[in-house]
Amino acid sequence: MAGGRAARRLLAELEHEFLPVLRLPTTVGGRDRALARYWLRDLLDGRLDPLAAAARIEAELRLADDHGSPLWPVRRWLFHAEGEQEHCGGLTPELVAELYDLAARLLAGPLF
Repeated sequence: MAGGRAARRLLAELEHEFLPVLRLPTTVGGRDRALARYWLRDLLDGRLDPLAAAARIEAELRLADDHGSPLWPVRRWLFHAEGEQEHCGGLTPELVAELYDLAARLLAGPLF
């Protein structure tokens, strides 16, 4: 009996962790919008560090490649951040704040 409860609890934890991914829209654009929102929220909630969030958006989302996309500034931010990492040994608080501001603006409006 205790094993069944433990298994149900583990299943509930896994479902909570992976449900957002399982509920992704089937269209590419819908999928990209949903993932961008998840990663931007994770950034603002502290579950993803700035470089990881920007790298995921840049690497995984086709819409970040489009100069007209609202996600293009994330790609530009990542370029500057990688330069700071290489030349300054880390990100400045100002650059991190810039990404947080950008994420908040993106989440406040339609992404596409």
